[in-house]
Amino acid sequence: MTSGQNVLTSDFNSYCIRLQSREMKGALRAMNKVLKNVAIVGLTLFVTAATLGQAAKSDLSSVVAAGNVNGDVYRNSYFGVSLTAPSAKFTAPSLVNVEGRRARLVNIVYDSPEGAKNYTIGLLADSLENYPKGMTTTVYVRSVRHQLERDGLLTEREEFPARISGLGFVGAVLKVSEKPNFGYRRGIYAIFLNGYVVSLEVQARDEERIQQVLSSAVKITSNGNPLILRE
Repeated sequence: MTSGQNVLTSDFNSYCIRLQSREMKGALRAMNKVLKNVAIVGLTLFVTAATLGQAAKSDLSSVVAAGNVNGDVYRNSYFGVSLTAPSAKFTAPSLVNVEGRRARLVNIVYDSPEGAKNYTIGLLADSLENYPKGMTTTVYVRSVRHQLERDGLLTEREEFPARISGLGFVGAVLKVSEKPNFGYRRGIYAIFLNGYVVSLEVQARDEERIQQVLSSAVKITSNGNPLILRE
């Protein structure tokens, strides 16, 4: 394991999802230094139309309690989300801030014998009650990106619309430098679901690998009429 990977491992346990930004009048604070080594995960994400449409009806403790790991699968019945990661390590939840109404619901790490295929993914929930009315996912992701820049990451792609299994996320990609001319990428993808900002944080050696996982391993299904979500 590289020294950069060791730093990531220690940073993971101190992760905090408190964000701040001028665009949201100081409502956002620190979105982390997380995630261990980059790892590979097979991910299946199922979201019902009812989940997409309803307002938040549960406090954070109930949202966290709705998640569980069974074998190689993490499921959260509140969001209708399922993540599958054969032979990976699950930590669920990995951080809960009940007072702050935000949590890292699960962190999944897979270490492949082939380092270039390593991959990590985190699923985060942040109550929309923490933010001004009318905030968009673009503003949220921009604020996260700016905080990560202050932590030393370098922006490679600013906010862009991302279709993940037919639903509208907003994404951004940053570079984490481990040494000169070498590092890995962190992708942030957010959507509003059931009264929360739900985010996927993906790390891999390059954006191409991130996109491969998002396009081939992530599935989001919904029944009924599609919803127009704020971007």
